[in-house]
Amino acid sequence: MENTSKKNISDTDFIVCDVETTGLSPVYNRITEIALIKVHNGEITDKFSTLINPRQHIPREITLLTGISNEDVINKPVFEDICGKINSFLFSENSQIIFTGHNVSFDYKFLFHSFERAGIKFDCSTLCTCKLARRLLKRLRSKSLINVATYYGIKFERQHRAYDDALATAKILINFLDLLGEDYEFDSTEDILSFQNSRIFNSENKSPALKRINLSLKDFPNQPGVYFMKAKDGEIIYIGKAKNLRERVSSYFRYNSELPVKIRKLLNNIRSVEYETTNSELSALILESKLIKRYKPRYNSAIKRFRFHPFLKIDIQNSFPKIERVYEIENDGANYYGPFRSGMTVNKLMKDINDKFKIRKCENKVIRPAKNFSACMYHEIGKCDAPCNFSQSETEYKNEVGKVHEFITSVEMNSVQKLYEMRMNEYSENLDYERAAFVRDRLQDIKKVMSYQKVITSAINDKKIIIKCTGESGKEIFFIQNGKLVSTYNIEKSSEYNQSDVLQELTDTTEYLFFSLSKYVKHKFNQTELDEIKVISNWLALNRDKNSFLEINENHTRDDVLRFLSE
Repeated sequence: MENTSKKNISDTDFIVCDVETTGLSPVYNRITEIALIKVHNGEITDKFSTLINPRQHIPREITLLTGISNEDVINKPVFEDICGKINSFLFSENSQIIFTGHNVSFDYKFLFHSFERAGIKFDCSTLCTCKLARRLLKRLRSKSLINVATYYGIKFERQHRAYDDALATAKILINFLDLLGEDYEFDSTEDILSFQNSRIFNSENKSPALKRINLSLKDFPNQPGVYFMKAKDGEIIYIGKAKNLRERVSSYFRYNSELPVKIRKLLNNIRSVEYETTNSELSALILESKLIKRYKPRYNSAIKRFRFHPFLKIDIQNSFPKIERVYEIENDGANYYGPFRSGMTVNKLMKDINDKFKIRKCENKVIRPAKNFSACMYHEIGKCDAPCNFSQSETEYKNEVGKVHEFITSVEMNSVQKLYEMRMNEYSENLDYERAAFVRDRLQDIKKVMSYQKVITSAINDKKIIIKCTGESGKEIFFIQNGKLVSTYNIEKSSEYNQSDVLQELTDTTEYLFFSLSKYVKHKFNQTELDEIKVISNWLALNRDKNSFLEINENHTRDDVLRFLSE
């Protein structure tokens, strides 16, 4: 078996498999259809699927369940003819894989025996998304594939077909990997492989760590907030945030026998856990960031896993900017587009921009044109008009950059959104559904980014934003200037909505609503402000809602703001 246990999750290939068969016995029955989907670093990177001639009769009840008939497979390859291709997909050179499925043992055993009959050894680690669902989605009554998919809003084209089931499982896996990384701080495949088989503790059967600390989980509220884990001498050794404090803190003690070594070390040093509630998850994130900087807990640096979502950047302060992929925003006057959920969207966008527009592709961040410079190959093949040797003027180049900006942000005929819609429709008409689905996912990512694009940049777009988070206790309002948090305001649900209080708050921040931003362009953000910008940016990327923010412009009045807050 491959040594995958110590591999970092982001460096591991998860091969999601689903098979359809002539029956339930991997020894006596055979595979009629197989689908394999490769997931790497939270993204689907490759796919393979085919019908297989099982060389035995497909029973009528199986045909009724899957839709696969004897006529469908009669002219398809037998397993022995394609086992080499399947093996190559599974084990590309130097790759370490985790074989994954929903009730994975069924698919693994069928593939194991099929390879064995073909004279090929098949042996790898397995991960079951059904087992993960039992531990991560405790409140979900049924952990069947269709129920878990429905929980995450994943739609099926066809049920009980290998490709559709494998695709749904892959999307469930991506959601689980996000959850395990964010809320459980897992970073190695060893963590996940152990966790899927972990013992589940409950209120009657308490974990040893919970007994030692003498902690009552019922004392923690079902509210967002920040929790503090303290050592015997009262030192804060870890700070974390939670959408739901009771659920998050409970997660440390339900499976502590199978948690990562570094988490178990943390639990061994804990003597008390305290908390501070907030009115929203965004408040919890911002507070967590500030408190970690203030207290510098020793276990945060050892455990905390930060996620970054990619941006496209065009440094318009440069006379001849190029387009780049970056993971952080800076107060440098550049245009940033993002953060995108998927790196595949950024890669696709960059390729299409470089193909469609004559933006320079040379390695130099800054160029100083001179007439004696020789043009590179991109000029020779018509991909660049060589501003480096004055073949293209600065004005002409800036016009090209402007076209790129319109291509990314516009919804008109020459925009990327229209281009991808046309491609998606073309692929669908040609029955190339896989490519159509790929373009559809990129298009959805771009649309979501553009729906809040003006919100998340720092000093980039010079915008003023109000974010509204509605929770059980009421509303929390965030005033954002250039991506920086200016102030917050809470409106309690239990108290009567008091417009005079809100008006007073807005009076106190009159400058926020009506000043000219141009005088603040040279503002130098400190590290705390930059951290806030990143927290807010990423929260908006993952929690956007059409009613959650209002962009302030010169036409807005206080009445407009009050109307938005009261909705």
